[in-house]
Amino acid sequence: MNGWLDRFKDAWNNRHALGDGEKSRDLAAFLPAALEIEATPPNPLTRWLARSIVVLLVLFLLWALFGEVNVVATAQGKILPGSRVKVVQPLEKGVIKKIHVNEGEYVTKGEPLIELDATLTSADRNRLINELTNTKMMLAVDEGLLKQLDNYEEQNNSSMSESIGMEKWPQGDLDEQAHFKKLLQEKWRQYLARISTLISAREAVDAEYEASQTEIKKLKKTLPIITKRAKIIKNLHDKKFASQMEYLQLEQERIEKSHQLQAEKQRLSQLQASRNQAQQQIDTLRAETKTGLLSEITEFRREIAAIEEELIKAKDMHKRQILYAPVSGQVQELAVNTVGGVVTEAEPLMKVVPDEESLVVEVFLENKDIGFVEKDMPAEVKIHTFPFTKYGVVEAEVENISDDAIFDEKRGYIYGMLLAMRKKTIDVDGKAVRLMPGMEVTAEIKTGERRLIEYFLAPLLRRGQESLRER
Repeated sequence: MNGWLDRFKDAWNNRHALGDGEKSRDLAAFLPAALEIEATPPNPLTRWLARSIVVLLVLFLLWALFGEVNVVATAQGKILPGSRVKVVQPLEKGVIKKIHVNEGEYVTKGEPLIELDATLTSADRNRLINELTNTKMMLAVDEGLLKQLDNYEEQNNSSMSESIGMEKWPQGDLDEQAHFKKLLQEKWRQYLARISTLISAREAVDAEYEASQTEIKKLKKTLPIITKRAKIIKNLHDKKFASQMEYLQLEQERIEKSHQLQAEKQRLSQLQASRNQAQQQIDTLRAETKTGLLSEITEFRREIAAIEEELIKAKDMHKRQILYAPVSGQVQELAVNTVGGVVTEAEPLMKVVPDEESLVVEVFLENKDIGFVEKDMPAEVKIHTFPFTKYGVVEAEVENISDDAIFDEKRGYIYGMLLAMRKKTIDVDGKAVRLMPGMEVTAEIKTGERRLIEYFLAPLLRRGQESLRER
């Protein structure tokens, strides 16, 4: 090994003397043609070309082994406003009464766009308002009667005035209030008439009851006297000092008074039962009236709550007959231009493109790439209007990825994705041109890095793995 190394060193040191190419070429020019070809040394360019190729191959191999390139997922889409384009639609079918805007006109938020005929919604709203007022008035009437019943007792008939008043009535027309005040007075008078009849009947029974008690007390006082007189006359009759006729008259009076006392006691019991029945009728009328009022009050309150809910909807529907601008921006795709024309429910009438500064990029990623893309990954956005080879790209990052795929007839299942651009302009010939919604773009999301040699070996490795599994 050392001998070969020594000889290589000697040859290298004497390389200029060993091969004087120029002299050999000059000497060969005087030789015959065949010998000239044999004696002429080879052109050094071929050796340098071979050396250059070897060096390039070595450099390429080193670059392929150690060099890395970005791995990107490509998605197509367009630029959108940050708050998206707003579609103006009616809530239900209607007739156009007035159109306030034109195609391309700029509108501010809250500005009226289209006015629909509100005749039907206005009538529905007014009907519910009247129903609500009437129901509240009826509720006030029943509550007034109930309060009057609680303040007065049937036994104190003298305190039950036929007039009844309310401290506060629900808001409404004065004529309506007067009507329901009369209704309240009439219902109270009807109740008083019925309760007064029952009270009068009870008072009549009470009078008879008191008279019967008085009669019983009288009989109880006189009967012992008559009995004693009859006993005395009997003794005198037995001794022949009094006539039998006188004795029989007193005995007859005693027996009649005794029977009269028993009959009056029975009558008193019957009057007591009549008194209880009369009082029960009064209590029943009072309880039934109060129960009926409470039931009506509960029903009226339920109706009021239901009508108020319907009224809220009717007022909202009436308000929605005027379509307002949801955001400030430019009117586009105005679909109607005829006053008196009919629009249907949820029909797109126009679009309002917001003039906000914020813009986002909406792109759709193929199913095969979704597993490698994550939120906040960097991306480059290429605007189709401005070729990226001349005007460059816009830096962005992944802001949001949809949770589910949507079906596209050409591309199959794809995922929606939003990219946040780091700037809203692009430099065109030294001027900053603002990017506009609707511009088509191609986004390249950087998902990682990969060595260059893997690009060349991956097909071979895949083929090898597939061939090893074949039968």
